Amino acid sequence: MFKVLFVCTGNTCRSPMAAAILADMAVQAGLADKIVVTSAGLSAWQQSASPQAQAVMHQAGLSLDRHCSVQVDLAQLMAADLVLAMTIAHKQAIMKVAPGMVEKTYTLSEFAGKTGDVADPFGGSEIKYHACAQQLRQLLMSAWEKIVSLAGKK
Repeated sequence: MFKVLFVCTGNTCRSPMAAAILADMAVQAGLADKIVVTSAGLSAWQQSASPQAQAVMHQAGLSLDRHCSVQVDLAQLMAADLVLAMTIAHKQAIMKVAPGMVEKTYTLSEFAGKTGDVADPFGGSEIKYHACAQQLRQLLMSAWEKIVSLAGKK
């Protein structure tokens, strides 16, 4: 199995939404048995996904109802085949904890061949969460073939 770990700040918005979207893409492609998706945060406190993230994912036919934020740790990082951070600052923080992961750690934008960070919708309106989910979906669609290729090599 190819393990993808998404990392953001609190693991209540961006990384769980990205994980839900990618997991759904894997299911739709018949690759759910080959691609395992998880998420974690650099400052997570065992909280549910934000109400706005839950609402936006529900509207997309996805669920974050059972999500509980998880603090990223070295074991998770080392177990992942691919770590996708939401911002360059997240990537830099991961590199401090796990410098040996440099070849497996990217920002999501970087991995998708784009630039910039994924904007944090935390505390914003549902409109901001929709925009974030749209950005995540677009980046994941751009990265999809690369993820499938890496998963096929595992």
